[in-house]
Parts: sequence; structure tokens; C-alpha cells
Amino acid sequence: DLPIKGCASVYLYNARTGRLELEAHTPNIIYPEIYAWLRSYQWDKFCTGAYNKSISYSGYWEMDNIYLSTSSRPEDERVNVLNFNTASTSDGNPGVQIGWANKSTYSGSDTMRGTPNTAESYATNNRIHWVFDWPTHAANGTFQTIIWGNNFLPYIDIVLNKGIEISTSMSTGFDLATDGTFLYTLTYNGIFYKISTSGDVLSSIDTGIRSYGQSCIGITFMDPYFYAIEYNGTLHEISTSGVVLNTYNTGINTEPSTGFGLASDGTYLYALSYEKVLYKISADGTVISSHNIVGSMERGYDGGFSLTYVSPYLYVLSPRYYLYKISLTGEIIGVVNCPIYATYNTVGITSIGEYLYVLNYDGNFYKWHIADRYFARTRLAAPVTKTNQQTLKVQYDFIYEE
Repeated sequence: DLPIKGCASVYLYNARTGRLELEAHTPNIIYPEIYAWLRSYQWDKFCTGAYNKSISYSGYWEMDNIYLSTSSRPEDERVNVLNFNTASTSDGNPGVQIGWANKSTYSGSDTMRGTPNTAESYATNNRIHWVFDWPTHAANGTFQTIIWGNNFLPYIDIVLNKGIEISTSMSTGFDLATDGTFLYTLTYNGIFYKISTSGDVLSSIDTGIRSYGQSCIGITFMDPYFYAIEYNGTLHEISTSGVVLNTYNTGINTEPSTGFGLASDGTYLYALSYEKVLYKISADGTVISSHNIVGSMERGYDGGFSLTYVSPYLYVLSPRYYLYKISLTGEIIGVVNCPIYATYNTVGITSIGEYLYVLNYDGNFYKWHIADRYFARTRLAAPVTKTNQQTLKVQYDFIYEE
């Protein structure tokens, strides 16, 4: 509970004349988890050397890097599944990275990276004074937020990881759906499973659906029915007990070995193909519109995409380490790294509230939450724009007031 205060100072200089052109000073915020981490570290030090020491501190709140971001969001608004935005907008959380530096000196052509100023940086018992410099070719753009942490992008925190009683072919994988209380999946050979949010298999029934080539079947819930789509565009309307009520031909298709991911906003269905085309479909299988994904999206060699809806966006899980947040017209709003790499199968995803539920082909079941691990954060009173005619200096002070 040390009374630590912080302040960020920004200076822009004319590179040709050396004249100071902008100066800004703003207090920062240090997050509550940091004090908990410092207390746990202190306790670990007290225990060091004890014969039966069994405790350790949580060591992921390090502050190795400093980032300059476009975000204008309030400092106390943490990054989560509902608000994260890494697209090119000033009001995004955490926004777009404009520049960065870490505590090791750097001299090179990187257009984002700065370097600590070793002559001006110092530390005493009462103050830590970090100074970072960016040359004319680096950190050009407009920023309003300064972040300390180890990673600019938010993390996926694994809240739960357990093996459950179902699995499928490695070449197919699962899609996942929810009715808001339970989770559901449909295997390529038509078995419809009901699963609790803690990963317990509650029931199963054979729907009679058979997917050619063992491709993944996309599934979602749109009250009061489930909908499932095969790779050839065949759409099934299914009761909550697993009975197929109607079947429609949408007229769309994707790679047989991949299948579609399927989600619903409560009114329409959204199907994402391996070719990265997003289809908007009515409940009777009529395709209303289609959009190519705008921006780079990694896909697996055989594994397709799984998706879920968290108002007002879709979340797409790629088999290649990434979770994408996209608009209903296919524009990428944000992306985070995910801890699953599954080149050859679709990894199912669905959501309840702020939590994401994930199911891999081998029955590994996960509950995820998106969060930042920032040590400290400052939002400047006004945006700062740096050009290639200017150099930038950022001073950051942490002050311990006894």
C-alpha cells in the first residue's frame, strides 16, 4: 500500500532547430492489481529460505515496455471482450500502437521503437525517472495514451481448462453454440451434445445429420431453435431436443474439409466460410448479403473458422493463434493472440456475458476471459501528433511520497 504517484511528461522538439514545440504533463493511474502483486512479492521475500516454502508470487505484472497508443478511453476502463478495439480509431481500447520502447537501448530503423535515455534516466529511494527518446523516423502519428506493460494487446486469461468426454476427428473439430445457459455442439456424424458451462456432458442425441467428408458443422441458437449448416450450404432447423424440423438449401458452399462457422444476432444467421466470406442469412435459408473480410485474417490449412456473437460484434476464432472481433459487414475491429494452435481442425467458440467458451477436437474445454495486464496508464489531456520533422521525449516519473 505504498503511496506511489506517477506523472507522464511529453516533449516535442523541432528536429532542425531543437526548439521545444509542445509540452504536456499528466498524472497516471496505477492499477489495484499492481499493489496486490507487490504485496505478494514482498511476502515471497519474507518466506525465502524457509524449509517447506510452498508459496510464490504472481509475476506477470512486469513493466518492461512502454507504449504510445491512439486510445482516448478513460484510464480506469479496462480492456475486456466487450470493448477491446485495436482498429484505427482514436476511441478504441487499447487503440492502435503508434510507438513503443523497452528498457534496453536501441538504435535502428524501426518506425515505432524508441530508446531509453541513459544519461537522463535515474532511480533513487523516492523517485524513478524514466526518459525515452524517439527519433524523426519513429512513432509518427497521433497518440493520447501511454501504457506500461509487457504486451500492448490484451491477453486471453484461461479461467478453466479441462478434458471432457467427447472428441471428434482431428480433421474436423467442433463449432459451439449456447442458449444462454448451456453449451451445445454437433459432430460431423450428427451427434448433438448438451454441455454445462463447467464442461460436463449432460446429454447427447443422434440427429441423423451426416456431413460428407467429415467436415465441421456450424451451429448456433436463434430462439427458439438451433440452426446447423454443412459445408455445402445445407441449413438445418433443430429443436432444443435435437430433432431436425426443417432443412433449407442456402445455395452457398465452402471447402468440404473445413465447413462454416455459424452465429446469430437473434434475428439473422451469420456464416463464415474458409474463403473468408461472411454471409447474412434468414431463418429460412435465404442469403441476404455477403461480405469479404476486410483486413488480414489467418486461417488453418484445413481448419475453418468458428464464430460467436457478442452485441454488436462477431468474434471469430482462427485455428492459427488468433481471435478476431469483426463487424457484421466483415470489418476487423480487433485481434488478440489466443493460446490454441490447431492447424487441421476447427476450434469451437461461443460466449455467455464476458466469457468465451472453447472446445477443441480432442475434448479439451476452455473458459476464457479477455483482459489487459497493464502496470500503469496515462491518458493525456489532448492528443499529441508527431511528424518526421520532430523528435519526441517522454519522461515518466514514479514517486514514493513518505
